[in-house]
Order: sequence, then C-alpha cells, then structure tokens
Amino acid sequence: MTERIVRSELERAAAAAARATDGVAFLRPGLTGLLRAAATSATGSRYASPPEGVRALRNSADGSWDMELRLTVRRGHRAADVTRAVRLAVETATRPVVQGEDGTGGGRVSVTAIVTGIV
Repeated sequence: MTERIVRSELERAAAAAARATDGVAFLRPGLTGLLRAAATSATGSRYASPPEGVRALRNSADGSWDMELRLTVRRGHRAADVTRAVRLAVETATRPVVQGEDGTGGGRVSVTAIVTGIV
C-alpha cells in the first residue's frame, strides 16, 4: 500500500473509533480542515476528503505513525477519561492497518487526543 492510502485508512479508522467512544460529542476540524472543505465544495471535487479532526503523520525516522485527534467532549464526562478511552480505541482500530491483516507488519501508532471543548 502507498503511504497516502495507509494515511487515509488510518484517519478513517481513527475517526470511526473516536466517534464511537462514550463521551465524545464530535471531532473538531482545524483551520486546514475548514479550508479544505471550502475548497472541495467550491471546486466540486469528487474525491472524499479526510475525516475532520484527525491527522496522521508518518515519522520518517522510524516509520511509525503519529495520530492527532481534536475532539469535543459531552458535558458530564471527565475529559481525562474520554481521552484515555479514545487513545485506546484508536490504537485498537488502527492496529490492523499498520500491522497488516495477518499481524506480521511492524508498524506502530502513537495517538494524541486533544479536547477542544465541552458541550
């Protein structure tokens, strides 16, 4: 798989896992995501844009992946508990992507969950 395909699969798996985590209201797009969405709608691009609030970057030194998720937490949930649960869910959901379906790949994913608000 190419790096672009792996990145796309990682971002989609991470977004789905985070959204399904108890206490997560939604993933929050950054400025780049907002500009990308505006440009995509203006140009009528038929390509799917990456999920909002998720960014995957490849570490060129060791080939690992750094995932960053920006999320908004539901009121009544502790932010620390939600971020811990999101990190675990994302690590579990992305493991098959970086290690391959048979588990023989050596990829690693490091997950950072950032709470940007509470609703």
